[in-house]
Amino acid sequence: MLYKSEFKTPIGTLGLLANKEQLLKLSFKGLKDITEEAKEDKSRFKLLFRELDEYFVGEREKFSVDYLVDTSPFAARVYKEMVKIPYGTTMSYSELARKSGRKLAYRAVGTTCGKNPLPLIIPCHRVTAVNGLGGFGGGLDTKRFLLNLETN
Repeated sequence: MLYKSEFKTPIGTLGLLANKEQLLKLSFKGLKDITEEAKEDKSRFKLLFRELDEYFVGEREKFSVDYLVDTSPFAARVYKEMVKIPYGTTMSYSELARKSGRKLAYRAVGTTCGKNPLPLIIPCHRVTAVNGLGGFGGGLDTKRFLLNLETN
């Protein structure tokens, strides 16, 4: 059984998808991006709603919700390293590639960031280009907002 819900934040309405135990998807486009057949159920997401509220007022640096990402072994390593990037800091695509075991795979790291099904939870907004912000699936204004939130 899958569950979905929306959650309003300072960066817009997020779409959420989960099974009984794990979060599967977080979308910056609300439920428009959640195409899976799922039951709308706000109660399933109570913990995540609380944690998102805490994050957006600067009281939470990491999320405790359990999640599942079905991906390649390389992308799994990238996501594992990405979760370790401390709140309020950034890491370059090339540094993340090195930490993920493939130092020349910075473009693949960028692609992996772009395919991240759980932005915020897996903090891809903390990954930047050596000479600037780089890209972001939620848009550069959102990336700037999140980085500013975490550093102020």
